[in-house]
Amino acid sequence: MKIIDKLTEDILRDEYFNALFNKCSLITAQNLFKKSNRVQFTTKELRDTLRFADILSNSKNSEARNRSYQIVASLNQDYKDNEVYRTVSKAIFSKLGNFPAINYLENKNKNIALLPIFREIETESKRLIQQAPDGNGMIFTDTQFELFNKLSKSTEFSFSGPTSMGKSFIIKSFIKKVIKNSPPENIVIIVPTRALINQFFSDLKNELHELLDTYKYKIFINSNVSDILTEEKYNYIFVLTPERLLSYLSQDTNPPIGFLFIDEAHKLANDKDARSVTTYSAIEKVQKMYGNVKLYFSSPNVSNPEIFLRLFNRDIQNSFRTGESPVSQNIYFVNLETKEVESYSNNSVLKLQDILDDSKDYSITKFIKFIGADKNNLIYCYSKRNTVNKAIELSKLLPRIEQSELVEQAIKNIKEYIHPEYYLVDFIEKGVAYHYGKLPQLIRNLIEDLYQKEEIRYVFCTSTLLEGVNMPTQNIFIIDNRSGSKTTLSPIDFWNLSGRAGRLTRELVGNIFCVQYEDFKWVDKDVLIRKDIKLQPTILTKIDHNLKKIEKALKNEEIKSGSEVEKEILKYIANIIKVDTLETTANYKSPIIDKLIEDNKQKLIDLAKQGIINFEIPKSILKFNQTINFEIQERIYKAVSKSKKSILPNSGAIKYESILKVLIDFHRLYSWDKTEKKLANVNSLKYYAVLMNQWVQGFSLSQIISQSIDYNHDNGYQVEVDFRVYEVFDKTNRRHINALIEKLIDDIEYVLRYILEKYFNHYYQILVAIIGESKAGDNWATLLEYGTQIPQVIALQNIGLSRNTAIKIFRHHRKSLILKDNKLVGVNKALLLNEFRSTSLEFEEIKRTL
Repeated sequence: MKIIDKLTEDILRDEYFNALFNKCSLITAQNLFKKSNRVQFTTKELRDTLRFADILSNSKNSEARNRSYQIVASLNQDYKDNEVYRTVSKAIFSKLGNFPAINYLENKNKNIALLPIFREIETESKRLIQQAPDGNGMIFTDTQFELFNKLSKSTEFSFSGPTSMGKSFIIKSFIKKVIKNSPPENIVIIVPTRALINQFFSDLKNELHELLDTYKYKIFINSNVSDILTEEKYNYIFVLTPERLLSYLSQDTNPPIGFLFIDEAHKLANDKDARSVTTYSAIEKVQKMYGNVKLYFSSPNVSNPEIFLRLFNRDIQNSFRTGESPVSQNIYFVNLETKEVESYSNNSVLKLQDILDDSKDYSITKFIKFIGADKNNLIYCYSKRNTVNKAIELSKLLPRIEQSELVEQAIKNIKEYIHPEYYLVDFIEKGVAYHYGKLPQLIRNLIEDLYQKEEIRYVFCTSTLLEGVNMPTQNIFIIDNRSGSKTTLSPIDFWNLSGRAGRLTRELVGNIFCVQYEDFKWVDKDVLIRKDIKLQPTILTKIDHNLKKIEKALKNEEIKSGSEVEKEILKYIANIIKVDTLETTANYKSPIIDKLIEDNKQKLIDLAKQGIINFEIPKSILKFNQTINFEIQERIYKAVSKSKKSILPNSGAIKYESILKVLIDFHRLYSWDKTEKKLANVNSLKYYAVLMNQWVQGFSLSQIISQSIDYNHDNGYQVEVDFRVYEVFDKTNRRHINALIEKLIDDIEYVLRYILEKYFNHYYQILVAIIGESKAGDNWATLLEYGTQIPQVIALQNIGLSRNTAIKIFRHHRKSLILKDNKLVGVNKALLLNEFRSTSLEFEEIKRTL
């Protein structure tokens, strides 16, 4: 054992050190909770504490290095002007290779302390060696640099670290290196949600801008590249959801994939979400189609990142995990009913005495206001409705802020884009907002921008943050630890959420407040103790534990036990097994077939094969539509084979009546009364036909909302104002208007752009297979995805613009488009920016995207 390892071990067990460390935690808490009487270190205690931290910073042990950082961060507020602290803090951050933290000391604390000569030489050497490629002066931390080097030397890799580690920064740095390769290859990045597509797209566009031009790459966010005409040969970086990647793979003419990155790879192990199986299916198909594809997985807080490599039969030695974080996080459990506060750190609990004022009565919103004043605060709520309700409560406690030009313009834009009575208008006036996945992209962009610029200070949000949306913050309040209505946050989701606290370069530490109050009781606090998180992919756990149920699904028998989500996942897996049995060759077997053979389940493989071997429908269609019942697919295929024609009208005849007729036909063909809860009631199709017509005709969101308000009011329809609580719609009632707006947005994003899009895409694939692409007509799935029938508007969205902006450009600024044979070749950005109001949402988007 090395001397430093022995010293580290002794220090971490030493009673005096742990007493000093607890005193650091107490000092931090007293500052956060604004106590006037605070404990202080004696001169000896301060020197001893910093000496311990300095020794720990020399260790390779993640816990020791984190403790060293935590000590420096906790003492910063009280001792930033102390000469000993200034020298030692800078020396420690230098040893840790944490250059953003050094910059914080120098810029925020005006710390110009000189380091000992050998430490200075070491630090300057790291500055030179650890520079990020084309990073505009950005320097990797020690851990980031180690990981980047491992990535660069491998063709397959899986890595995991704390949420705040900067994993996306490392991926983007690696992509900068990859696009210089010769010969060049196409790159796909899988992200879990549409919301994350736009974030990743914007980041790549900004950071790779000149490199993209130099090395002839374009970034696309949809699966269709045919609507953009380029005279030069380009390679592509695609940022896609799993569903869009499957759509990409189903088109034979799309270019091959050389690199595949899976961001938020832990989603492969979410056994409460069928999309984990979709992600598996997309990756497996890429691997089968492009056998030499380079494969990379990134995940937060996973103890066994090699599991993803094992799933796809890759080398599990190519993995990396670290617990070291470039920012420190304080975790508190706050019981507002008993006024008790506990600090959680390094798997120990410290009870903090008299931290909350016994004489004060804290509601949850008063507590958030008390702690969060003049700081950036994210408040996690388990449901969209809860985010709005809690935002209303807090905004009532806050005065109107002095409105900057940015805030005034944001309010004007929201009124124009959504509706004047939308709650966000009032909230932003108070420095409050809410944020969730299906919020329109332009509004999400606006909120994120205002939050980063500290124009708004409180954002209530749902599990959007768990999907990797980049909204780092100083404080996170978890005021309800549910994920959905029936389950609690899993350990990986809890730590992923908590990891958003602490903004690298802006502060040294982030704070997480887990709050119990009148409306919510924490049943289990074990999740606050950090433990190893070992994952098992959903596809494997479901096969391991549900073979009898999968057998029933293969026989098309009813699965009687389990939740609806579990039944959906098991049927999905059964369909994957059926297709995989037909694609087994001497050179390739899918991971699922490999597992079934390994488990001696040949009988199950034979049963699966028998189920579809005599089907007429092409296996390629089944392969890309595994969530739709195979017998239904076969029935529709036979019906179209017999008629040799489509039931869809051509694009010129798309109107309410024709859409309704098609939806009624689809309801019968696809048995929606049994297969789709949202579409089960045939009477609901009239509503969806209206909405679908408005959407594909290019109506703006504000137009759709206004017409729906009038229609619901005039016809006396009911609106759901709370869970299963309905009232007759009144257009003078603001609560009714907002409930209707949220429902419309949800129906556009989920019913139109997810459920219906899936069925129309499937029907189109059948038409192409039987009557050919030239006679198949328009793919209505494309119209639903893009909300338009105009090819140039689709092309504009493919290069990253929102539907709203693309439609406005086409309708009012068409002269800025460069077209050839009616296909988009390019856009005159300067001309376009000159024609839009500089304070408009569209101007900002065009400036950022093109």
